[in-house]
Amino acid sequence: MQWNLQQILKLSAYCLTAACLTLGSSHLIADEKGDKKGDEKKAAEKKEEPKKEAPKKEEPKKEAPKKEEPKKEAPKKEEPKKEEPKKPAVTVKTLVTNLESPSGIAIQDGTGHVFVASRYGIYRYDAKGKTVDLEIDAYPTDVYGKGPKYNIGPLGLTFMSKDMLVVGDGSRPDGEELVRIYKVGDKPLAKWVKEDTAAQTLGPIKAGDKSAKGEGNFYGVAFGDGAIFVTCNGDDTKGWVAKSVVKDGKAGPLEPSIETKTATNVDAPAAITFTLDGKELVVGQMGEVNVAGDSLLTFYDPKTGKLTKSLKTGLSDIAGLAYSPKTKKLYATDFSWVDAAKGGLFELKIDGDKVTAEKIVSLDKPAAIAFDKEGNLYLTTFGTQGKDPEKSPGSLSVIKAGL
Repeated sequence: MQWNLQQILKLSAYCLTAACLTLGSSHLIADEKGDKKGDEKKAAEKKEEPKKEAPKKEEPKKEAPKKEEPKKEAPKKEEPKKEEPKKPAVTVKTLVTNLESPSGIAIQDGTGHVFVASRYGIYRYDAKGKTVDLEIDAYPTDVYGKGPKYNIGPLGLTFMSKDMLVVGDGSRPDGEELVRIYKVGDKPLAKWVKEDTAAQTLGPIKAGDKSAKGEGNFYGVAFGDGAIFVTCNGDDTKGWVAKSVVKDGKAGPLEPSIETKTATNVDAPAAITFTLDGKELVVGQMGEVNVAGDSLLTFYDPKTGKLTKSLKTGLSDIAGLAYSPKTKKLYATDFSWVDAAKGGLFELKIDGDKVTAEKIVSLDKPAAIAFDKEGNLYLTTFGTQGKDPEKSPGSLSVIKAGL
C-alpha cells in the first residue's frame, strides 16, 4: 500500500483532534478573552458579622506522653567513586616471521638496527627500511629443554660498542661453547659471513675444578662496568655467570665468576642486564623448567660478584629482562615451560623485598626483550609449531613506546 503526503497530513490532523478530546476538561486551554467553555453556577455570597465571645481561661491540657518516632537519618550524599584510569591496550606488532628458536636481541646505536639470534644465525632488521638480512650463518645446532625440546644455535646478544656485536653460543655441547665478537657496520652485508669469522673468540670453559661438566648454553649476555657478563647453563650445581674484562677494546679470557646456584639455591641463570645507573648486575634465575613459579630476580655487585638482593617473583621461567629508558620500569618475559598459556610480558614492581609481577600481555613462549632509545620494546617469541613443518613459528615483534 502506498501513502501520499496529503493522506498522511489528514490522518495526522484527525489523530490530533481525537487525542485532545480524549484528554478531558482538565486539559482545556483558555482562549484569548480568558473565557472557558462549559456552564458555571455562581453561588451568592452572604456576609455574616462575627460574634464576640468573652475570653475564656483555658485549663492547661494534659497531653499524653508522645511516643517518640525513631529518628530517620538524613540520606547521605555518596561521593562519586574515582575510577582508576584504564591503561591503553598493548598492541604487539609482528615484524619478522618464520624464525626458529629466536632468542637474543641487541639494538645498534645510531642506526637503530635490531639484531636477532635464531637457530640458523644472526639477522639484522631495519625498522625504517622494513628489511631483514642474514648477517652471520653456518652455526652448528644443539638441543635444549625438557618437554618440549628445541633446536638452538646462537643465543645471547649485546653490543660492546657501536660496531662490536657479542654473541653467546648455544650450538655446541657443554665444554665447547664459545662467545664470539663480530665487527658489524651501519649497513647490511652484501653477503653473509660464516660464524667462525669473528674478530675475537672467547672460551670455551672446559670441564675442570670450577665446572664439573664444562660450560655451555650461553643464554644471556650483558656489557657493563668494563666487562662482558654471560649466563651459563653447564654445571647446574654452580649456575655460573662468566666474565670477560675488556681493556682497550679487547676482551680478556672468559672465566667463571659468580656462582648463582650457590648464592640463591635456584638453578639456571638466564636473562641478564644492568640497572639503568650501571651499578648493579641483574640476573633472572630461571629455575627448573618443569617447576612453576620458582623464578627469582637477583642483583649482584658486578665488581665483587656479591649477591645484594634475591627476590621471589612468582614467575616460572624468566627468559628476558630490560629497563625502559623512558619510564625506568623493569620488564621481564616468562617463557612458562609448564603452562605456555601463562607466558607473557610482565612489569616487575619492586617494593623493598617484594616483587609484584603485573602481566602486560600474553605471549606464546616469549624469550628476549630489548628497548631502543625511543622506548620501543622489541621481543622474540618461540611460538607453537603449526601444521606446516616447513614454516618456523618464531617471530620478532615490537610494542610501540609507552611502557
